[in-house]
Amino acid sequence: MTEPEVLVVGPTSENLIVALDRLPRPEPHTVFAQASTTALGGTSAGKALHLVDQGVAARLLTTQGDDATGESLIAALRTSGVEVSAVRTTGPSERHLNLMSARGERVSIYLQAAAEIEEEELRRARATAREALVHARAVFLDLAELSRALIPEVTALAREVWVDVHDYDGAEAFHRPFIEAADVILMNGDRMDSPSVYLRSLVEDGKRLAVCTLGARGAIAVGSDGSFARVEAPTVDVVDPNGAGDAFAAGVMSHALRVGGAGYLTGDALWEALEAGSAQAARALSTRRLSPLLD
Repeated sequence: MTEPEVLVVGPTSENLIVALDRLPRPEPHTVFAQASTTALGGTSAGKALHLVDQGVAARLLTTQGDDATGESLIAALRTSGVEVSAVRTTGPSERHLNLMSARGERVSIYLQAAAEIEEEELRRARATAREALVHARAVFLDLAELSRALIPEVTALAREVWVDVHDYDGAEAFHRPFIEAADVILMNGDRMDSPSVYLRSLVEDGKRLAVCTLGARGAIAVGSDGSFARVEAPTVDVVDPNGAGDAFAAGVMSHALRVGGAGYLTGDALWEALEAGSAQAARALSTRRLSPLLD
């Protein structure tokens, strides 16, 4: 078993992706889909795949339902080069319905949440995390009950903790233990009025790096020394926007690992990390799968 450079903890899912001209109005009506497909999804699966695509050895610690869907999702990840440690749950695997507009907007509906993890499986997950963190240079802790249960092990053993809080609004209680555990925060600006102000506040509170993606307006970041960087969104013919944010995060992390860690992302290195993230996001945008590795 290869020792991982990065441990990724969080969800894998089966996604039903429905492409629409525009997102539905909040009123009763009928719309016609442009296309629909079933695909491997999950924010942690996406990050692990794009880390491997960057040449980073990644181990994914994720829940797996006791159905054929769960088996096929894990098999697809392993075939793509991701080392997977599955935490078994009783019941169906996690499933989402993603409504996608032509502008790249998304509404994600949980059709089936991951089942509760039994205590014996949770003990195994803790042991797996402790083993991986002996060698891992960083951990990506995604928003999930499994990740939250492992925060004590992660904060005690990880060299660098990365957390993606997605569309955090600055107030939701569920996110707080993740933010407290993190050395690096990534997010999108969908629900944040002044993302640059919030990023600066995170660094002032001791975070090594804070990054926010802004959709078609690119991305911004604040480094550990207070330096600020911005990049434009990549120019690419968008095939499918699913997974672009996770690809961006993996690109930034890969560059951080190359230069010695998130604390070294200051000045030009900070801008270069955002450029690396944008380049990896472009790879996700150019495929109908979560990653080109699945093609």
